[in-house]
Order: sequence, then structure tokens, then C-alpha cells
Amino acid sequence: VFAGPALGLWICGPLMSLIDTMVIGQTSSLQLAALGPGTVFCDYLCYIFMFLSVATSNMVATSLANKDEELAQHQVSTLLFIALTFGIGMFLFTKIFGVQVLTAFTGSKNHEIISAANTYAQIRGFAWPAVLVGLVAQSASLGMKDAWGPLKALAAASVINGVGDIFLCSVCGYGIAGAAWATMVSQIVAAFMMMQNLNSRGFRAFSFTIPSTRELLQIFEIAAPVFVTMTSKVAFYALLTYSATSMGAITLAGHQVHTF
Repeated sequence: VFAGPALGLWICGPLMSLIDTMVIGQTSSLQLAALGPGTVFCDYLCYIFMFLSVATSNMVATSLANKDEELAQHQVSTLLFIALTFGIGMFLFTKIFGVQVLTAFTGSKNHEIISAANTYAQIRGFAWPAVLVGLVAQSASLGMKDAWGPLKALAAASVINGVGDIFLCSVCGYGIAGAAWATMVSQIVAAFMMMQNLNSRGFRAFSFTIPSTRELLQIFEIAAPVFVTMTSKVAFYALLTYSATSMGAITLAGHQVHTF
């Protein structure tokens, strides 16, 4: 009963990028190639912050098992603040260093790919705070053994993303920018729905608390192994995409399809 909906949560995320790939693949091989470095920047980097998810579900589940709802509320508020801080930081990082990172990753000779990938990353960058806050809200719900609330949010986001992609890319002809807008809006909607789900469970989802040094150390102890593991995995898959960029746009486009 719990694992079934929880499985759906991890399917919905990759499904959004797959929808982008399917729709863009019907319009332009160059833009499909640009999705490679674009999704590395937007999606793969997001996996590094999975330590927030692990820390949240662990701490909330432990507090609720001890019948301490007040502590669970404080932990959720603290982790929401950390997520919001990281999200704003990633938004600023994307705006300031996006082009430089994509150029270093893709190669200075691939001007058209860099331009398209940067368009995709810059638009999706607006969703960074919502993505990480939503990740904590989702994990808090899982810590309460509630998988249906987050699943409904991500299912709605997948529908919005799919409809938005078809309309903005295929009908309006906005290409990779349209795909980015559709995904960005769907992620913000999903985060808002997850926060509302927390509210419906009796938690103050829009309450943010600055963590103490002791609380940061506690989170670090729980999350550090996951952070190292996910960073290693992201580096490996990013290296595959980096290698594909040296083989031309068509090969990179094929690699983008193959990764799914």
C-alpha cells in the first residue's frame, strides 16, 4: 500500500524529462542534443540534493515514532529553510555561471548547442527554490507514511508538463524554450501541492526556521554518505554526456534518447 504510490513518485521525475525528450525529438535534432547538457545542469545536479530527502524522511519518521509532533514540525521547518536557501543559491548560480558551465561542459565550438542548452537551463532555473522545497515536503510526507499526497502532486505535474510541452513546442513552435517553461511551471505546481498536502496533515508547511549549528551537524551526520554517493553517480553520468558532446550533435541527440 505504501510502496506502490512511493514507486510512482520516482517514476514521475524522469517522466517529465522523458516528455521533453519525446516532444523536442519530433522538432529538432540540434535542440534534442542540447537537452543533454541542459538536463545534466537541471536534473542531474538536483540529485545531489537527495541528501535533503534522506535527512527529512529519517528525522520526521523518528520523531513521529517517538510521538513528538512538535519536534517533527521544527525539523520540517528547519529543512524547508535549508532547501529554500540551497534553491535560491542554485537559482543565482544558474543565472551567473550557467553559460560558463555549459561552455566548459559542451566545448566552445558547439555554439548552437550551448545557446539552446542555456535557454533551457535559464528558464528551468526559476524553479530551483520550488524544486528543493518540494523535495523536502515530499520526503516529510513519506516520513509520515503518506505516499498518496505527493504522488497526486507529481501526477498532476506530469500532466501539466505533457500538455504544456505539446502546446508550447508542437503547436506554438517555441521548441526547447517551450519545453523548459512547461517543465518549470509543472515543478512549481507540484511543490505548491506538496506544501498544501503537508498543511492538510496538520503541519505548518510555510513555516521556515533557521537551523542551529547542532542541528546542522545532525543533518550532516545523516546525509553525508548519501551526498557522497549521489555526487559520485552524478559525476559518472555527467562524464558520459560530456564524452558524447565530443562526437557531434547527432550522436549527442542519440545519447539523450538512450539515457531514458
